[in-house]
Amino acid sequence: MTVDGARMPRRALLDAVAAALHLAAGLVLLAGAGRLTVELPVRLSAPGVPAEPFASVDLAAAAAVVVLVSAVARLTASIPPLRDRVDEQLARGRAGWRWLELSQTASITVVLVALLNGVSEAGVLVAIYALAAGAVLLLWIQDRQTKPGPRGLAAFSAGAAIGIVPWGVVALYQVTRLLVGEPVSDVVSAGTVALLVLAAASWFSVWWHRECRRSAHATADAERAATLIGLAHTAALLAVVLLLG
Repeated sequence: MTVDGARMPRRALLDAVAAALHLAAGLVLLAGAGRLTVELPVRLSAPGVPAEPFASVDLAAAAAVVVLVSAVARLTASIPPLRDRVDEQLARGRAGWRWLELSQTASITVVLVALLNGVSEAGVLVAIYALAAGAVLLLWIQDRQTKPGPRGLAAFSAGAAIGIVPWGVVALYQVTRLLVGEPVSDVVSAGTVALLVLAAASWFSVWWHRECRRSAHATADAERAATLIGLAHTAALLAVVLLLG
């Protein structure tokens, strides 16, 4: 799988535009962090530890971190000299830079979604972060296996199986809260579904462009799809924070 060299300038331009949009959203979140006072408690269940939260996560500030990670990743991939290195990797069918970005945005996002749905135990949150980041690491391993085919999907399949676990934990908490009569708000419920759909879209795009679109343009198209999904992800996060604030 290779990249059409003529598409490289367009890829860099799209990354530059995406970086500007991510940066703008991040600045909006940082500017509103002082006024959007949504604090998500974190607890630690252990003998001798008080039941009260020992820390809290500022939703706006944490969402800004996610968005700014994308801004930095996309900006870096659009300017020399790393732009040339990214293009060289893409020409070989490898998108390592994309996985570096996704490993952080996906893992921090699912932790925020878990917090919004009532998951406050520190140990569970750490495990959720590790599972989400580890799932994307398997996509990086998948990247090394550039030959299409069922055997080449082993890492992808394992990653997908691991990556769905954190969302299963979130679903368990949502159902439990519904059963006890304390459901999450409509904004949290809609935001959870939207971010889950975007997470699934990222994985579907990897499979689609690897197994169903084996043309010379497949890697470039996958990179463009990842950029657009990332922008939608930022928009969804921004909407959730602003509506809850």
